[in-house]
Amino acid sequence: MTNSFIAIKGNHFDRAGEIFSVFKYIDLKQDKQFDDWQTFNEYLFDNYFEFANNEVVIRGIWTDNGWTIIHDPEMVDTVEEEALLQLSRILDTDIVTFIIQTTSNSFGFTVYNDTIKRHFFVSDGEITDNLYQPLEQENGLNINENIFSDDILKLAEKLGIDLEAKIKRTYSIKQLAYGDEMKSELEHFRQQQNQANTDKKPWWKLW
Repeated sequence: MTNSFIAIKGNHFDRAGEIFSVFKYIDLKQDKQFDDWQTFNEYLFDNYFEFANNEVVIRGIWTDNGWTIIHDPEMVDTVEEEALLQLSRILDTDIVTFIIQTTSNSFGFTVYNDTIKRHFFVSDGEITDNLYQPLEQENGLNINENIFSDDILKLAEKLGIDLEAKIKRTYSIKQLAYGDEMKSELEHFRQQQNQANTDKKPWWKLW
């Protein structure tokens, strides 16, 4: 199971276009709405790869209990530290990211507000990052090498963030195009990869 979320304190749904522009996307204004959590998640995970092949990004977004929550099935934006720092400054609010990846036994969370306030990450049962002052809400949870999905979900719940769809609500899926800056970065990356492949000699050319 892989889940990654960006929780932004405050109701910022009407500023979704501005939010996603920080990640270098353009809102195509082609939202799909779901009233069922499972159907919403299935659509995200069953379709994000196909959309990506057509240079379109899909992200889930909803609001609840004074938070705007983004579901990132690719686990890409969730780790964009500079973009998240910039967004926290633009919106002047807290941003908390959560990562749950049971296949690699990786779990973590980060709190942003102008700077990084707290960062914790475990990979394959080993703590790789444990930075800054622990949150009060971490008390009683396994925020250590034994952390698991339940600890992340319970931490979110203590912060007032529902990642388990305990209350029925409407979920939206945004279709996003790559902005010019993102297109330029991707093209630069492709050129680097092509150059690296060109520079590699065949195994039989040893001279």
